[in-house]
Amino acid sequence: MMKLLPFEKYTWVTAAHREYLKSLEDYVSQSQYLPKFHIYPPTGLMNDPNGLSYYNGEYHVFYQWFPFEPNHGMKHWGHTKSKDLVNWHDCGVAITPDQEYEQHGAYSGNAIEKDGLLYLFYTANYKTPNGKIPKQALAVMDKEGKVTKSPKNPIIDGAPEGYKGEIRDPYVFKKGEQYVMLLGAWAEDDTGRILVYRSDGDLESWQYSGTLDLDMDCGYMLECPAYMEVNGKDVLIVSPMGLSPQGDKYHNRFASLYLVGELDLDSGKFIIEHQNEIDAGFDFYAPQTFRGKEGQPLMFGWFGCGEQPLHSDKDMWKHGLTMPRALSVTGNKLKSFVAPELLAQFKNSVSTENTAIAVNSSAFRLNTRVPNGCEETIISFGDSNDCWQLIVDTQSGKVAVDREGLDIKVDEEYGYRRQTAIKPHQAVEIDIFVDNSFVEVFINGGEKSFSLRVFNTKPEANTISATKTIPLDVSVYCG
Repeated sequence: MMKLLPFEKYTWVTAAHREYLKSLEDYVSQSQYLPKFHIYPPTGLMNDPNGLSYYNGEYHVFYQWFPFEPNHGMKHWGHTKSKDLVNWHDCGVAITPDQEYEQHGAYSGNAIEKDGLLYLFYTANYKTPNGKIPKQALAVMDKEGKVTKSPKNPIIDGAPEGYKGEIRDPYVFKKGEQYVMLLGAWAEDDTGRILVYRSDGDLESWQYSGTLDLDMDCGYMLECPAYMEVNGKDVLIVSPMGLSPQGDKYHNRFASLYLVGELDLDSGKFIIEHQNEIDAGFDFYAPQTFRGKEGQPLMFGWFGCGEQPLHSDKDMWKHGLTMPRALSVTGNKLKSFVAPELLAQFKNSVSTENTAIAVNSSAFRLNTRVPNGCEETIISFGDSNDCWQLIVDTQSGKVAVDREGLDIKVDEEYGYRRQTAIKPHQAVEIDIFVDNSFVEVFINGGEKSFSLRVFNTKPEANTISATKTIPLDVSVYCG
């Protein structure tokens, strides 16, 4: 048994920690709940995806990371890269918060390429006895992978009048000839806002130009804004804190929403044509969008939400990221589905028209179609003493996931069940991707989705059973 060492919350990684972290990584690698096709931390806690980009012939995923424990602590930027969205190479720490202006962590942000360099924007977490002083920072990565912090950091120091110290998560994009930065903020009147800054091109000098008006409930804080044009529509993603439950929505600690409409920076408005939760599951937050190899819109989300106790904590790792999702807009609604590169890794399909099928793998895809006219079809994963369920009612137009039947309970404080509405009186296409303790469910090709963690005691021996005779088509991950 490895001797686990205690660490002060605001410890940043130095050369002296390398041997211990290598031992801790070996310890984590023995966990029975590790995924095969989801990105997860080599040690400790992972949260928000950061700096997502396709740069220099490779995909780059940075992420919030506290390496020492499965708790929220001193956030670094971890880094992993891939040529194909399937096989990932761990690059270790990309940003270490070792400067005075970031003495309490390097928080979230995004990346943008300019002049052959990858510009990494992040929030420098800076606390005082009187509260936080918001600071935004910049680091630049070259094609050799060397990361250098800007000598002008913090590139934005302080808050506009009327705002608390909670201003964070810069998202930078180019609009016309100008660069725009969106920042999530908490106003003094306890409402969430998006702040807008502009730069003429050096990406180190920024001018505040007001807020982005949103005709919606923004809670008390808006985190992790992201913007992208998809199929000719403007898509804005926000993660509000403080929304009250409304029907089937907003039952997690925090929510992540997409807005489809029109971004008008001149008037400072986003005209909303449609909005909804991005994911209806238990474990999804802080998604970030970016463009892939061919310019296609893609997204990763954090496979977690807030301060969650999880069974993997005992194994010294926590959380992960969703699969890469390809984005599209149809009829003013955002769809997200598994990126084709990853989808191609599921092979050796086995089908049955019976009500049950055994899967001797912890990493697989189930595809099925529930016909119209079924008042309730329940698909169970596991045995009667340890299972989670998907419930589909095509008559009423409801799909739900339920974790109450799991032997190892997950985050019970926020309930066992999540559900979402679909069009009633229509057949429903379902794709379920099980990756040991990570599960992603997609309805009708990504019109709706559920992300959820499960900890079956025997993940490699799943039994899938349905209460009605429907086609059960299972393909195993072969990546």
